[in-house]
Amino acid sequence: MSEENKGLKVLPNSEETEKALLGCTLIGGDKETEITMAWIRNDNAFYSSKNKQIWKAIKYLYKNNIEIDLITLSDKIKDMTGETDSYYLSGLMDIPTTANVTEYARIVWEKYIQRETAISARKLMDASYEDYKEVGNILEKHTRLIHELKEVQPSKKTDISDLVDDMKANIKEGVNIIPFNKPYLDFSAGGMTRKEITVVGGRPGHGKTTLVTNIIKGLIEQGYRVMMFNREMSNTEMLKKFVVMESPNLLYANIRQNAVGENNEVEFEDTVEKIKDKYSNLIMYENIRTLDEAMREISKHKPDVIVDDYIQLIQVEGVQEGRRFEIEKIMQEYKWICKSENCSAILVSQLNREIEKRLDPRPRMSDYAESGVIEQTAESAVFVFYGYNFDHERYNRYGSEIIISKSRYGRVGTYPVGFNGNRCSFYTNKDMAVGDEPQVND
Repeated sequence: MSEENKGLKVLPNSEETEKALLGCTLIGGDKETEITMAWIRNDNAFYSSKNKQIWKAIKYLYKNNIEIDLITLSDKIKDMTGETDSYYLSGLMDIPTTANVTEYARIVWEKYIQRETAISARKLMDASYEDYKEVGNILEKHTRLIHELKEVQPSKKTDISDLVDDMKANIKEGVNIIPFNKPYLDFSAGGMTRKEITVVGGRPGHGKTTLVTNIIKGLIEQGYRVMMFNREMSNTEMLKKFVVMESPNLLYANIRQNAVGENNEVEFEDTVEKIKDKYSNLIMYENIRTLDEAMREISKHKPDVIVDDYIQLIQVEGVQEGRRFEIEKIMQEYKWICKSENCSAILVSQLNREIEKRLDPRPRMSDYAESGVIEQTAESAVFVFYGYNFDHERYNRYGSEIIISKSRYGRVGTYPVGFNGNRCSFYTNKDMAVGDEPQVND
């Protein structure tokens, strides 16, 4: 390590991008070389000494009107260094396309400017203590580097004509709406909007997790890619709900206790095989604890819809002010990941216990834990109310309510639905829930 780099961490670089850029010049020839030379104005932009030597040889061939290929490049490198690595050179051409040559060149140059800025900052700090006369000169160079670093960053500006075209496509093709595929949810606003968040809330035992599994089933049947974070239940227990939903007769009470029964063994095996095939677009996690881990997995797999059950169990690193600020960060991060990945999120939230002290136990927006930030951020706020848990005489066992308390693009309201917990299913009405109660004799 040179004296000027001493004390610094590994300087910014991307050897893979350097190799891809050199590969573009080898495959594309003069056109790609000209694009690269417009960006790479200093040979030191290549951090790898081997890549730097290859670039010098490519420049020589280009400037002397010599065709650039593996043979001419290998010969020139041998002339310049006394040796060559044909295997390394041929590996540079393992790129799918030269279409990204400009982006590769930009990244390589950006890494170079970052390195130069880091070295300049170190010099500036040392000069501030030792050589005050040099501070001005170093500061001037450092300022130029910072300015160039800003300039090399890709602009986030989008031309208005592109925005209008995107809006037009959204309207004509309907690509911005993801239907729940459940009439009692789609009636409000037609479904979820990409880049937006839906929050589902309910007290324990009211079926909020069962509701989101029903939603997932509807999404999968439409061909969407779904990612689910199981924070309260394990993947195995969650899959038991899917088995019951997809089977004609299996009961959750039996599956939950690992008691399939001899009469239902064939049905169980058939349903398991069906799930393996049907739910291939479902990704589930049970060991993602932190918010940062979740964001990484979302960025990696790019689902259409994210389901997080439930957000009060997410660990948030770097927030010291309390749980309210953690929930605020969770909501904000999910909002931004939905925007950046063009997806929707369904976040399951617990409700506070005040609901149990009221004469009318139906949930309200104020019942969300840390309700303020949830209300502001969410596109839709959905509650599940299973009154039978409060009063067996007043409420029907097979009835439930879906309460839409906020709908940014639709209407609010309460929708009576059918519910059969033993079949892990919601229905359009109570009669359908009653009719789905099989008589199983083990």
